[in-house]
Amino acid sequence: MKAVIHIGSHKTGTTTIQSFLEKNRDSLKKQGICVPVGFGRYDKQLELLAAVAMPEEWHSRPILSYCGHYQCARVFKRKFTAIDQERLWKKFWNKNQANFNKDDRVIFSCEELGILTTGEVEKLRKLMKSLFDDVTIVLYLRRQPEYLISFYNTRVRGGLLWNFFDYLDQPEEDSNLAYHEIVKRWSVFGKDKLKIRVFDKREFHHNDLLSDFANTVGFDMTGLERVGNRNLSIDSGSVEFLRLLNSHIPATYDGWTLNPVRLQLRKCFDAMGSDQKAYYLSRSDAQRIIDQFKEGNDWIAREYLGREKLFSDDVSMYPEEVASPHNLTLEKCAEITAALWNERCQQIERRRKKRLSYQIMTLLSRIKKGVSKMFGR
Repeated sequence: MKAVIHIGSHKTGTTTIQSFLEKNRDSLKKQGICVPVGFGRYDKQLELLAAVAMPEEWHSRPILSYCGHYQCARVFKRKFTAIDQERLWKKFWNKNQANFNKDDRVIFSCEELGILTTGEVEKLRKLMKSLFDDVTIVLYLRRQPEYLISFYNTRVRGGLLWNFFDYLDQPEEDSNLAYHEIVKRWSVFGKDKLKIRVFDKREFHHNDLLSDFANTVGFDMTGLERVGNRNLSIDSGSVEFLRLLNSHIPATYDGWTLNPVRLQLRKCFDAMGSDQKAYYLSRSDAQRIIDQFKEGNDWIAREYLGREKLFSDDVSMYPEEVASPHNLTLEKCAEITAALWNERCQQIERRRKKRLSYQIMTLLSRIKKGVSKMFGR
């Protein structure tokens, strides 16, 4: 068997790709492409991450703690041990391997894998070598200024309290943006087994992310059901509004237990998502960030893509100056509040109709049973 491991990175359409794979699982199987079934809310194969992450570091690394919010990682709410690690992987593998044939290609997709340490990547390499004859790594990279803006949007949705500029000062973000270091860690699978793709519509096969992924992995899109873009951004004013709410409506109660009120709030904001761009950076700020990572980016371009530059140097889409990073006015607050109220009312109405429909179906079922009993049928 062969394996393809899609490791992200973050904010490169990973949720869209995962939703597409899940939606077309049966159709892809006919092409010899197998998509494993995970235990969590989303088919992100977090079990693969759990199988190789160092147990003693689970609670000290934010992204690993974040993974604990998923149903597949319930055991992580206490100290995660090597025994838990082995059991979870075996349970996951046993659940899926019966559906794999020797000529199949198995696609794993989990963007959190990108943050694995050198030792953890090597551990994953050995695990995959014991199961598969051939392993390919797929990594999408997004230009750093756009990545920062998009990931900040996501972090605020998750409960972040920092404003954008405090967020920029966090050293962990710089490590996520040093793409050449990520590439070097994953090169242990073999340089020819690491497929680097630039997350830019102009560079996608047929200018389309899903077509590009299919072309990279090697399957036919004909007859497969497409999905819309997932995890759409919200505008900068809405992000700032949510950031201010975060201190009043925390994402969790104790670091692990999700706040149900917060979940409903996030659903409302998700429903407000759009393709509207949020620019927190000025043109000079964006250029500074590009220059900071230029050397590493260009090394990737030369080594893996056979060209001089990984990304475009164009920053003309950014404003010369940013008077306010969020544009949150009283009018904007009123607009967001109204949108949240309307969305929440619609949620309640949908639930009411669903409950009423269930009650009607239950009543009809009881009447049918009563009539059948009455006439001895």
